[in-house]
Amino acid sequence: MKRKCFATWSCSISSVSYTTLKKMSVNNGVVNDKQLLLAFVVNRHGERTPDADELSLSNEKEKLKKLTSIEGLEGLTNLGKRTAYQIGKFIRQRYGSEGLKLLSNIYLQDEISLRSTDKERTKMTAQIAMAALYPPEAAQQWDDGLGKIWQPVPYTAVPLKEDYLRYYSNCNKFKELMEKAKKESIHEEFAAFNDLIPTLKIQTGRNFTENPLLFQTIHDLFRSQVALGLDVPEWAKPLLPRLSEASRLAYRLYYKTDEMKKIGGGVILNDFISAANEIIAGKTVTKRFRLYSAHDFNVGALMDVTMVMNSEQILPEYGSLFAIELYKTKSSGEFTVLPVYLPKAGESEAQYLYFTGCENNNYCNYKQFADLTKKYLLPEKEFYKICNIKTEL
Repeated sequence: MKRKCFATWSCSISSVSYTTLKKMSVNNGVVNDKQLLLAFVVNRHGERTPDADELSLSNEKEKLKKLTSIEGLEGLTNLGKRTAYQIGKFIRQRYGSEGLKLLSNIYLQDEISLRSTDKERTKMTAQIAMAALYPPEAAQQWDDGLGKIWQPVPYTAVPLKEDYLRYYSNCNKFKELMEKAKKESIHEEFAAFNDLIPTLKIQTGRNFTENPLLFQTIHDLFRSQVALGLDVPEWAKPLLPRLSEASRLAYRLYYKTDEMKKIGGGVILNDFISAANEIIAGKTVTKRFRLYSAHDFNVGALMDVTMVMNSEQILPEYGSLFAIELYKTKSSGEFTVLPVYLPKAGESEAQYLYFTGCENNNYCNYKQFADLTKKYLLPEKEFYKICNIKTEL
């Protein structure tokens, strides 16, 4: 499916020169003598309607409200549902019986763990992706109607205030670090955009120098508008290239320091390392495929804590996906880790990435990978302690 462009910027807004990436092919369970043993996958949800912060910057509030009267704010659109289905199709193709054979054709609870943030758009994305992953075969067809086309798959979602996947909204320590990053960036990265401030204040009523994250907010507003079939405002069109760059810089503020990266992606990384260590030690490990239906900040955080090269160039769009995969080479017994990025489910091919420190091979020796990333490991209980979150989990 080729993406429709309502404006030039909408097709180039997430473009990256993937000079260090390679295309992949999916054939069977062993690729170049390597057998897949474990995969942790984080996806961004499908296209959504604007959220309240974005809507506050629009001068077409009533039109947007009418267009989104069914989905509501932050709701998954019909286009977003189709994108979510493509996420599931990709997972089935890559990890199913015709791909790397980590998952069966039928749903087996010991094979897969599915977690979503407690947001409608991510929970709906998870459900639709699972419908594409597990079209029910005869053994799981539970009636002659819906049961022939839909297999229910359970997922976990914890309250937003306790969820490590929502670190940017519930972690006081992260918020403190973000405030510092914003204050520093006003006089550094965002000084080059000072000439845009007067126009933005006139058009939105907001002072972008007080909060540079507003650059990303207005960028996301325009993306939502385009996805809904609206063009961007005329006043904004000449500014779009620079607004896009300012938005990318705003997004990167979430990963400005190692401490911020650790809070954002350290828990998933820690869980991956723990599971990998048990597998390598010969222990029984269930749920070797773990999927997180989440947000761009989760995709980006995991990329940063795993030391992906040029991660600062990537702005995860709707339907993007990042995976870290553990392999065993049959002939030598070596364990390796491979980073895989899918820019847009249904519209692009997956790419093999490189880890910084493992630039000579997409498959990084596991011990080397573990050594490179150990400073970012964050056990879940330690996350709650750092963030001052009270939980019974």
